Amino acid sequence: MTSAAVSARIKLLESHLGVQLFHRTRGNMQLTTEGERLLPLAENMISTWSRAMQEVGLRAEMETRLHIGTTASLWTLAMQDQLLKIRKNLPEVAIQAEGHSHDTLSRLLTDKLLDLVFVMDPQADPTVCSEEIGQLHLTLGAKGKKDIKDALTNGYIYVDWGTAFSGFHARKFGEMVRPALHVNQTSIAISVLEAIGGAAFLPRSAINGTREIQVVEGAPVFLRPIYACYLQQNPRVDLIREVIALTRGISI
Repeated sequence: MTSAAVSARIKLLESHLGVQLFHRTRGNMQLTTEGERLLPLAENMISTWSRAMQEVGLRAEMETRLHIGTTASLWTLAMQDQLLKIRKNLPEVAIQAEGHSHDTLSRLLTDKLLDLVFVMDPQADPTVCSEEIGQLHLTLGAKGKKDIKDALTNGYIYVDWGTAFSGFHARKFGEMVRPALHVNQTSIAISVLEAIGGAAFLPRSAINGTREIQVVEGAPVFLRPIYACYLQQNPRVDLIREVIALTRGISI
């Protein structure tokens, strides 16, 4: 669409709603308070319509569709293999797989736009069932052989593994660690380590999959559960539990 067509659509929407959705300045547009309130509702409407089209359009050999989500890190570390296992064991089920932040996954699950999410923090919502299905083993890895002090003070990379890991990190090391880099993706940390050296807390499986990164002897290990979460009242609950049974026992 041309920019003029987009502007015309926005003005029509504002006319229907009776509010201004954008603050317009030269070369810039920002959402108004009303626009901010509309945004998540609009995203939900688009997702719901997309899901309706997909459900109606299921191929004849497919019985149902399951919407699964997890974080980008978990897709890379474990859930891609689990997805293949699900497809192999449940060929009659159409799968839609998505990657989002933890907060977005929680919202999409509550809004019934995802059937099942895999996360590293259980859901606090009493309508959500959270089942532990595996564990993430975080180990201090470094390029080349290093002791703990050297690993934490020369080129250390802090990988964000959530609130629980942050507390563990603070208790173990206090203010002695001054990271050279903060990242939230395993792949970024590994790329930097292999290119210029340093150290980072990484999944045991990721360290084993590299040639140059070694486990730092004597460093503490952080164990973090992995949860499968779903709404208790989901009409596909039996299928969801079947999928959870297939994924149980993940060890990263």
